[in-house]
Amino acid sequence: MPKRGKKGQEETEQERRPPDLTLASFLTGSLASQSVQNSSKNSEASTSKTEPELGLLEEQTGTETLGFFVKRTKKGKLPISYENRAKGKKVTVIGNVSGDPSILLQELKKKIGAGGVVRGDCVEIQGDHQAVVESFLKSHRSCLK
Repeated sequence: MPKRGKKGQEETEQERRPPDLTLASFLTGSLASQSVQNSSKNSEASTSKTEPELGLLEEQTGTETLGFFVKRTKKGKLPISYENRAKGKKVTVIGNVSGDPSILLQELKKKIGAGGVVRGDCVEIQGDHQAVVESFLKSHRSCLK
């Protein structure tokens, strides 16, 4: 019975041993030339993308703006605050949102898994999620002014 690997560690194709690898073939070096040829074929296949495919990849990597901007405060901090509402409800408020704040709300609701609402130029998320919102906005630097 084969040994199990550690949890969370999966083998990729490159890490696995080729099926025809034996000590004799390893020592003679015949397999080494085959593996070099296979790796060169893989690199050629990955670099032979057409121009439209490359443009599509650039759009998916986040070089385009999402439709909203968050303006920093006068001191350069992110406008994220934490407020207590009626009946003991906690709310994280993101201020100074321009553009379409509903897009920001939609993205944050997906990321955090909590409800929220847009009020004017502010976005409110239910619960105390200051750290998550801050890391989200810092990861989307194109949305910060």
